[in-house]
Amino acid sequence: MVRFTTFMSTLASSTSSTNLTLPTIPDYSDDLEWVTAYLVQRMLSESSWVYAWLLWIVVGVIFIALTLMHWAGFRGGYLGAIWSGWALRRRTWRKKHSLAVAMKTGQPHRQPDSLPSNAQILAVCTLFIGALVLSFVGPDYLAPGAQLWNYHSHPIASIQKRAYDTADYTFLQPQFTIPKAWWTSGGRTGLIAFALFPLTVLFALKAPPFAIFSSRFFTQLGFDKLAFLHRWCGILVWLLATLHTALWSVQLATDRRPSTHKVGYIYAWKYEKFIFAWAAYGCFTLLIICSLPPIRRHHYEAFWFLHVLFVPLTLIMSALHHPPLAWWCYAALALWVGERCYRFTWWLNTNGFLGGKQAYEPYLTLRRSPSQVQPETVPMHALDQPGAVGKLPTLPRIDPTATAPVGHPASMTGFGYSPPPGYVHAELMPGKTVRVRIVTPGFLSWAPGQHFLVNIPAVSRFTSHPFTVGSVCDMQAPHSSARELVFFVRAKKGWTKDLWDMVCHLTARGMKYPQGERIPACPLPQKGVLMRGFIDGPFGSASRAKWGDHSTVLLIAGGSGVSFTLSVLEYICMCMAGRDGKELGGRPGGYGKSWFKTRRAAQEKIRLDLDEEDIADISMVAERARGGRPNFHKILVDEVEQSKGSVIVGCCGPTSLNAVVRKSIAAQINPARIRQGDYRGQISLVAEDFGY
Repeated sequence: MVRFTTFMSTLASSTSSTNLTLPTIPDYSDDLEWVTAYLVQRMLSESSWVYAWLLWIVVGVIFIALTLMHWAGFRGGYLGAIWSGWALRRRTWRKKHSLAVAMKTGQPHRQPDSLPSNAQILAVCTLFIGALVLSFVGPDYLAPGAQLWNYHSHPIASIQKRAYDTADYTFLQPQFTIPKAWWTSGGRTGLIAFALFPLTVLFALKAPPFAIFSSRFFTQLGFDKLAFLHRWCGILVWLLATLHTALWSVQLATDRRPSTHKVGYIYAWKYEKFIFAWAAYGCFTLLIICSLPPIRRHHYEAFWFLHVLFVPLTLIMSALHHPPLAWWCYAALALWVGERCYRFTWWLNTNGFLGGKQAYEPYLTLRRSPSQVQPETVPMHALDQPGAVGKLPTLPRIDPTATAPVGHPASMTGFGYSPPPGYVHAELMPGKTVRVRIVTPGFLSWAPGQHFLVNIPAVSRFTSHPFTVGSVCDMQAPHSSARELVFFVRAKKGWTKDLWDMVCHLTARGMKYPQGERIPACPLPQKGVLMRGFIDGPFGSASRAKWGDHSTVLLIAGGSGVSFTLSVLEYICMCMAGRDGKELGGRPGGYGKSWFKTRRAAQEKIRLDLDEEDIADISMVAERARGGRPNFHKILVDEVEQSKGSVIVGCCGPTSLNAVVRKSIAAQINPARIRQGDYRGQISLVAEDFGY
């Protein structure tokens, strides 16, 4: 309490004394000694570090608040519904322009670009405003005696080699508070940039316990949700570093050495830490350029390698630039290296390098072949006739209790052949899609909807790509193939196209594995090819979803997003068949448990809901269908009205699909219903966008 009073009184008295001048620097004959004294004199005092600590106090308070709200199920009540109704929305960019272009050209209307959700925009604005407030509000340089905490016991590192010891010149530092100056503002922006390094890295981590935001004990937000904040936090740090560079450049260009009348910039290049500063800023700038969306999307491999190169270089160069604050950089570097080492150890265990390999069972008799399923068909051109939409066949709902024995129901994504552990079974599918299946040698569990990083050395030795798993982990099954990972890889560019081309090449030549690939003594598949494969994961925020806490589950997929919905659908069906969700990688509960609320729908039939313009646009059924989407709003309204409680929507697909679904959900959330005890007004969303 005494220190707080001292801080406030010193601050009040010192801010009014703006005519105080800095101590005179002795006329050292050595240029390096003079510039060392000059720069040390203009170094922020330890008292000024309070702004960095205030930043982390605010971050800690927000983190604890989000954790408590997650534990308490904040989104499940009246206030949560009000928040969700606003936060879920994604505004569109230039919607009227895209409509005008469609009408002018006569082409189908393309969905306009979508802005981030309101919650994401709020988070980024809060981050930027908070950092700028701590960078510019209040005096920059606090007198050494005005402090809330005592830092004098903290060791200050210094570089002795080819430089003077900075501790020998601290007597030149001002002993009074300086509200604003070029160098004080430059130093303060640099301070906040240093303090934001660990937060930027934390947003990028994927694996707990280092990825504290992803831990099930806290917010359980994975990198798929934090990647947006990671990118913008990195941009914020770069902007602060740019301000730091610009403000200090003005100071160095303004000040002149009395004995030579030359600007300080000339002598600064003789100072080793100044060179480290420009090296750090150069690496950081290249890092930002290489992370721009066009490079990240179209040249992911280059983006990944350059990221791994420039991240440690930026942190190390920054630490060498200003040793008194180097521990912020070393903390960020320790988090990054620690998580990489932890994931590497986990990767070795999962992929069988540390032993514990599971027994290999090449064939399964419990699973039905897809050829045994005979779906009802529709004649081609059936929709060309007037009123044909009403004649579309209805599909009976599946009774989950009758699909398989109660003990271990057959997997919906099961296949007759099971690849040997550690090897990928890749099969060609329509739509330039490759179905990839792998059983890991080491035991591995995952939650429905999570994703993995897949590496196939025959395609790319060092590169791995993220894909959402389309199967469920059955931890109680007697055979390891019940923990088979299934991925649907859509060929586009880069790695995915290379995979498609390789499987096509091998299949066309009748080869079952790439030349030079070492295949164990095992039966070869009748279709597809075998290749060595490695898995890293699981990752993703889908593990925080409480599917069984809702009366109705609505799943929406677009393109290869079907992987996400397949795994969730299989999980729900198995839970409704009596299985415990905890045994399937999810949360405890299943049919017959009081806390498992999901029930069979009241309707025994499902129908095809299409927009009128989409109905007219469909030319063939079972052969091809033109562009068009279901009427999500109508489907959601019907499901909400027929539900007996809250609704949860799972959505995975392009960003435009995500935006449409969010808009429909936000329009149907009704806090007034919840206040009256009708929980049909509560709608939760678990969403994944394409992209990484």
